[in-house]
Amino acid sequence: MANQSNSYSVENEFIVKNKNVIIYLFGVVTFFILIAFIDYYVLPVSKTTDLITHYSVQTTGKSKEKVSYHYFTQKGFTFSTTKEYIEDSDIEIETSLLFKSITDVKSKTRNYTNLLSSSLSINGILFYFCLVLLFSIAISLKILLSEKGFSENTFYNIICFNSFMIFICLYMTCLF
Repeated sequence: MANQSNSYSVENEFIVKNKNVIIYLFGVVTFFILIAFIDYYVLPVSKTTDLITHYSVQTTGKSKEKVSYHYFTQKGFTFSTTKEYIEDSDIEIETSLLFKSITDVKSKTRNYTNLLSSSLSINGILFYFCLVLLFSIAISLKILLSEKGFSENTFYNIICFNSFMIFICLYMTCLF
């Protein structure tokens, strides 16, 4: 009976065997997310002029309220803006160095950068999903690296939640 109560506070051999692999994978994921943020916000950008060929409108349920516009350009770029339509088809686009994410969109008459909702822009949902993932990995690493033991259920919860968040971030990256 005493042995059973210790099984919940002491790490079993599955956890001991796989904990280092999970820590390493979390480090790799954190590295790639930080590289994406550095690429989007810190590294120099390249400017190009382009032409909007077509767009689609994203609406909400029954009210059909316009939520965003998703644009496609002649040179193959795609981006979204929140609730506001870009009237000029001739635009200047700034893209990030590594991942070619659109960081700025300007027309001759207006700057639409603060309306961007795609990629890692502050208006985009991917930005917040990546932040949640980074905080989750930080908390998970604190638990995994602590001297105090944890249960197998805790270990599985750490793996499942972070895997789900990684999947969501990858899906949102491919979608937008």
